[in-house]
Amino acid sequence: MYVKSNILFAEKHFEEIYTRINRPVVIADDIRNPDNAGALIRLADNMGASHVYFLADEESVHLPKMQRVAASSYGNLQWSFSKNKSISETVKDNYTIVALETTTIATSLFETNLPDNPAFIVGNERVGISNEILDQAVIHVYIPVPGITRSLNVTHASAVLFFEWLRQMQLRHG
Repeated sequence: MYVKSNILFAEKHFEEIYTRINRPVVIADDIRNPDNAGALIRLADNMGASHVYFLADEESVHLPKMQRVAASSYGNLQWSFSKNKSISETVKDNYTIVALETTTIATSLFETNLPDNPAFIVGNERVGISNEILDQAVIHVYIPVPGITRSLNVTHASAVLFFEWLRQMQLRHG
C-alpha cells in the first residue's frame, strides 16, 4: 500500500546519521540553468547537506524559476552565490573536496571510498568543472555510463553521487 514519503521517512529517522558525521556541502561551479540550480538545492536538502555554494554571479540564474524548482527546499538549507574561486575560503570547515568530473585521475564512483566530510563539487552544464576548481579537489570521481549517450545532466549525476555517499555512510556509520 502506498504511503506518502514524508510519513514513511518520519518513522525511519534517516537524519540520525548526522549525529555521527557532519553534514556535507555542495559546490556548484558556474551552474547557469535555473532548473538545475533549483534541483541542486532540492537534492542537497534531500541528502541533508548544510549549504549549497553557487560559484557564479547571482544574476547568472533566474531566481524565481530556481525557487519554483527548489520548492520547499528553497528555505530549508543555506545556499549562497560567491565569486570566490578559493574553496578553502568559501567553505571554512575541514572538508574533503570531491569533484564529480571525468578527468584523467578520476576513479569510478562505485569503486571509491567516499569521505565522511565531503564538499561535493559539480560543474557547469556545458563545460563541467573549471580547471581552477578541479585543482583544489582531493578526490575526482566519475559515474560509469555504459549507454550510447555518455553524459548525464548535472542534477542526475549529483543525485547518483549524493545517494551513493549516503549509502556508504549508512554502511559505515549506520
